[in-house]
Amino acid sequence: MSGRRMLIYFDQTQNERGRLDTTYSELRQLLRDNDYDVEAYTDFMLLPKEIKSAGIMVFGCPNSSKLRKAEIAALKEFVKEGGGLMLLSHSGGDRGLMNNMSDVSKPFGITFENTAIKDDKHNDGLPTMPFIRDLEDHAIMEEIDEILLPSGCTLEVESKAEVLAKTGGTADPPSRPVIAVAEHGKGRVICIGSYEVFRRGGGFKKEGNKTFALNAFSWLNRMRSAPQRAEDRTKNDSLQEDKRDSGSAAVSEEFENTLRRLVNAVFDLQKDIETATEKVERVENNIDALRNQFQDFAQKTQDQLGVIIPAKQFKTEDENRAADLEADIKSLNAELKSVKQLQDHIEDRHSSGAMPRDAYEEQAEKLAERVKSLEKRTKEKKKELEDLAK
Repeated sequence: MSGRRMLIYFDQTQNERGRLDTTYSELRQLLRDNDYDVEAYTDFMLLPKEIKSAGIMVFGCPNSSKLRKAEIAALKEFVKEGGGLMLLSHSGGDRGLMNNMSDVSKPFGITFENTAIKDDKHNDGLPTMPFIRDLEDHAIMEEIDEILLPSGCTLEVESKAEVLAKTGGTADPPSRPVIAVAEHGKGRVICIGSYEVFRRGGGFKKEGNKTFALNAFSWLNRMRSAPQRAEDRTKNDSLQEDKRDSGSAAVSEEFENTLRRLVNAVFDLQKDIETATEKVERVENNIDALRNQFQDFAQKTQDQLGVIIPAKQFKTEDENRAADLEADIKSLNAELKSVKQLQDHIEDRHSSGAMPRDAYEEQAEKLAERVKSLEKRTKEKKKELEDLAK
């Protein structure tokens, strides 16, 4: 098994209501826990070369923003070449939200309608929070009895697409599609009438919605079965045996999943650190610019007025950089030590027969890649520090 994870982009270029860091923060964590790589897509505009690295693209309800024709064409080509596309809307559809998601979905046989679903009888406390129980027999709906679909709209579905879920007979409008899928070329598309189906504190408080999320992304990824289901993440429900000359050892599937999440967390944490580092560097650059402006002003004031101003108000740029490099090297060494300890732990479990070979190879590949990256960065930082000292 490859150590690389499927990359999911959540678009953030269209003023989406569904934000990865807030609205979908729990969904992001669930996907990461189940071996997906999840990132916000912020590069305007959408271009084939920019999105081809992703396996799945998600649009969480664009608000008062419309994709350009070239961007729509790029998404259609993305699906044709094997990508997965998830489009989520809201009550009112395109017209109410002033977006053009239907221009994206129509080539696949699905459009978002200008409706607002209500169900006075079957809901989660409010008519606008209906339970959807009319579900079709499909891989995405496996082990799901109902889905909470807050503030949604209905769909118009052509014959080349497939309806997966409809409103109930007591709903307004009754018996109308709310979830539909289609296949195009090598890829797949799913359209959902509510972006709140995966919202933190909204639809995502329901286990059925979490299972729906995993099933949907699994299907878009063309996996035969979903990663570990939401309600099973903390259960030890199966054992594997790895027979060796000394006997056989039972391995908890849940333990291996936990170990996998731990290794993945190393990569996710590093991405967060790199993002924070970029922001800090931008702030430091601004500080350097202000420092230079102040020193220029001080020199001019001294020249014009004869006022003596201390020459060294701040640390020099080299002194600040050296301090930053020393802190970076210390942090990298600490992380490298932790990753190597995790490597040793995995090696011990494999050698003792407590870890299956495929799980061992997967985790070992990821950790070896991380060690190589950390050692390279540490060497670069040390070299830069040495050059500063010359």
